[in-house]
Amino acid sequence: MRTETASESTPDPSPDLSSVSVVVIGGGTMGGAFVTAALAAGVEPGSLRIANASEESSREAAERLGATAGSVEDVAGADAVVLGVKPYQLDAVLPQIAEALGEDTLVISLAAGATLATLREALGGHEGIVRAMPNTPMSIGEGVTALMAADGATDAQRALARALLSASGLVEEIAEDKVHAMIGASGSGVAFLFYVMEAMIDEAVRQGLTRDLATRVVEQTVRGAAGLVQDSGENPALARAAVCSPGGTTAEGIAALDRAGIRPGLASAMEAAAAKSRALAGE
Repeated sequence: MRTETASESTPDPSPDLSSVSVVVIGGGTMGGAFVTAALAAGVEPGSLRIANASEESSREAAERLGATAGSVEDVAGADAVVLGVKPYQLDAVLPQIAEALGEDTLVISLAAGATLATLREALGGHEGIVRAMPNTPMSIGEGVTALMAADGATDAQRALARALLSASGLVEEIAEDKVHAMIGASGSGVAFLFYVMEAMIDEAVRQGLTRDLATRVVEQTVRGAAGLVQDSGENPALARAAVCSPGGTTAEGIAALDRAGIRPGLASAMEAAAAKSRALAGE
């Protein structure tokens, strides 16, 4: 597992998460991935409560993820509150928790499109807010999370946010206006890579491989390519050139990709994702 945290400033010492209480409101795909990462980072299962729309849903999510079922009322007294709900659900959730937040309570929002200014206003001027834009591989410790802290968030709150995500993979602190660029590179980028893998598997099957074999081969090829570039620190363009022997099979395949417009296609996908992110944020 590759775990790395980056920040423009020297981070505070990582807090002891065994004594930290966390409430995750919305234990779905991203909220659930956050729960998995936080537990791996050291939060005690009994101190991590999941509050879904119903008691039954909260209990099912808690049992599945190894945490504890809770409710919105648990926000009072929590050290950190994680908003794992969909953006359209924030209008209903934020008023419920605004008055229960302690002055030092950290609020982490996973909701796309909800800006720090919007969250602060809806929470009655609460300052301790950090936006987190993770991708789903965080659930296996191989994710990418962009962190954006409100100006009023303290160093301790920022350190707590980083610590809760320390087992999730790569964590980068960015300025909020860079979040749209991160969408295509990591957030939606995961799905773009799944799409490429799907296309490669289907073509390998068309050419005669069994689907099981094609899937294993493509999965390992993607894992190996990423690992090779990460371990060597080599620019992907140079790594690609090293594989392209003159007149060889790889060079012929790359030429076909260029003719098909794969590079501009991927650029268009990333641009479209960024544009949608801006639209969700009302920009």
